[in-house]
Amino acid sequence: MSSTRLVYRRYVDPIWKIKRALNVGSESLIKKHMKVIDDFAYGVIKAKRQQMKSMRESGEKEDILSRFLVESEKDPENMTDRYLKDIVLNFLIAGKDSSAVTMSWFFYMLCKNPLVHEKILQEIRDATGFNDSEKPEAEDFIARINDSVLDKMHYLHATLSETLRLYPAVPVVNHMLLSCFFSVSWV
Repeated sequence: MSSTRLVYRRYVDPIWKIKRALNVGSESLIKKHMKVIDDFAYGVIKAKRQQMKSMRESGEKEDILSRFLVESEKDPENMTDRYLKDIVLNFLIAGKDSSAVTMSWFFYMLCKNPLVHEKILQEIRDATGFNDSEKPEAEDFIARINDSVLDKMHYLHATLSETLRLYPAVPVVNHMLLSCFFSVSWV
């Protein structure tokens, strides 16, 4: 069972804090999962630091973690490795789950609406320059995808936006979190 699902189950388990204190059941599993996740995230941070040392000479393009690492050098007291680990996990978890949910609904809706499916395929063919009879290899197709090609795909953008409107990736709002936010913000 995934860590996300185990944590989500806390909503219906009134004794989860006791389980956590005793390190039993699902809370024991969460602890084991979190060790693996933490080790992975710390490994990513360590590898990025090493990569950045060589990148400084080559002048390669930075990513978001690189930018946080540069800032952490300026303020090491506040931007600790633990803080950076939380940032890494936030991006991984938020991106993976929400993207997977959105794409699942998108493909489901395409299967239910063959006319929309066909319009998207035609728009992709037109934008990439492939004709109806061509069956390009994946590498050839990927080579033609760039920002200007994506900017031409208005119908695809609209269908993805409609999918998000109909089936939001994160529909559950933690009301306890909201009440905490508002009680702190408005005091």
